[in-house]
Amino acid sequence: MNAGVESPPKRGTGCFAKGCLIVIGFGILFVVAGVGGSLWALRHIYLSDKPAPIPEVSAPSETGAATPGETTLTTPSEASATVRERLDTMKKAARAHERTEVELTAADINALIAANRKSRGTAFVRIDGNVAQVQFSIPLERFDVPFRNAFGLGDRYLNATVAIAAPPGTNANSVQLSEVKINGHSFPTDLLDRRLLGVGKSLRSYVIKYANQYRVTDGEIRDGKVILHTSGH
Repeated sequence: MNAGVESPPKRGTGCFAKGCLIVIGFGILFVVAGVGGSLWALRHIYLSDKPAPIPEVSAPSETGAATPGETTLTTPSEASATVRERLDTMKKAARAHERTEVELTAADINALIAANRKSRGTAFVRIDGNVAQVQFSIPLERFDVPFRNAFGLGDRYLNATVAIAAPPGTNANSVQLSEVKINGHSFPTDLLDRRLLGVGKSLRSYVIKYANQYRVTDGEIRDGKVILHTSGH
């Protein structure tokens, strides 16, 4: 199944919900290709012939209002729909110049990932206190790039883990990665500012694009949540 890089969605369905993880993975691949120095290094050091295990997203349970103590299961699609509504509400408030915020737990983000066929099974998010960790395992067959098969990369996997710490006041221009590992190898944490293949756009430019799409001015990671703010201006 191939998934090309697509433009940001017009409707507020969320970066994760429309394959943004594939776009990020695509960007990481090109940055690594520019830094790796050789096709051999790219294929044998930074890419793997096996996928990394990605935890399966379990459907969260809720306590039923009608019958105390009874729990009902919410599917990832239902959970992601609720999260998308909150993101849409934030976007509308920003357009009306109202200051607002949205809190996203790891379960919220993972529901968005699991509900979309392009990102399902390719990533998992954990938030431990004030640090978020994103684990990727993306088969290169999903990247519709010309050199994939020509260079014998179609059977490879991009396995990566990135950690993000965002203190209060962090914005798309200042957010930094605190740790980056690609196929088990440490990678410079300035990954967001490296250019694709050394000459193209940086990954940060895509972060800024999606932040502008939702009119997010700043955010933070705190108490196990990603908290996004709009300024109201």
